[in-house]
Amino acid sequence: MKEAKKKSPARIYLTFAAMIIVCGLIGGTASYAAISNQLSMQDLSQWANQMLSAPGPWWFTPGLLLLAGSTGFYFRGKRLIPQALGDDEAFSQANLTLCRSMFLCNLSMVFLFLALALSYSASWGIGWSILLLILQIIWMTTIQARIVSATKQISPEKLGNIFDLKFYRDWYESCDEAEQQQIAQCGYQTFKVMTTIFPGIMVILAMGTILGMIAPAYSLLVGGLWLVQQFVYNYTAIQMDKKRG
Repeated sequence: MKEAKKKSPARIYLTFAAMIIVCGLIGGTASYAAISNQLSMQDLSQWANQMLSAPGPWWFTPGLLLLAGSTGFYFRGKRLIPQALGDDEAFSQANLTLCRSMFLCNLSMVFLFLALALSYSASWGIGWSILLLILQIIWMTTIQARIVSATKQISPEKLGNIFDLKFYRDWYESCDEAEQQQIAQCGYQTFKVMTTIFPGIMVILAMGTILGMIAPAYSLLVGGLWLVQQFVYNYTAIQMDKKRG
């Protein structure tokens, strides 16, 4: 196992202090510039909102393209299933292809909600937006169910129904120890990245709220999500410590 490099406490504290000072200088400079030119910043905000809503139903395009790619990977993985049942190399290839299919499908879900928010704020194409929304939901849920079904064919021990609210729990419990550890590593990487992103977004939202460019509700929303993340992580850690004790 690769050992982590040790850093001296002085270097750690100096690096942290330098980051705080740099962030403070950037934030102070940006705030002063924005306050001195508040009117133009508000105009810029209104212009950005208009530009974001202008494409209307076209916002569904990225999600639909991702679903097309997901469908292509699904059919490619499905063709490998007969070989995967008797060959380890084909099994790995089929499993990886189906994972890529699910990856693109999950990304399309994010773009679905982005399109839902951005397209309906446009002044045109509401009918097309509703039609594309229904199409993407049906396509997305169908391909998810087919990917899970195909995965179960090469891994019969897997449990869970994609339409069941307890799907993730059943699927996780049916994974072996190596797969569960892989899921834990993925969760750790996600937590590490989001713990870095949340403070940055909160600073931006706070500055925007002070300048009257952003409604306070956005800060409450992001702060609430951050709070949920921290609560679930720490509560789970405490419960696990209790069980070990």
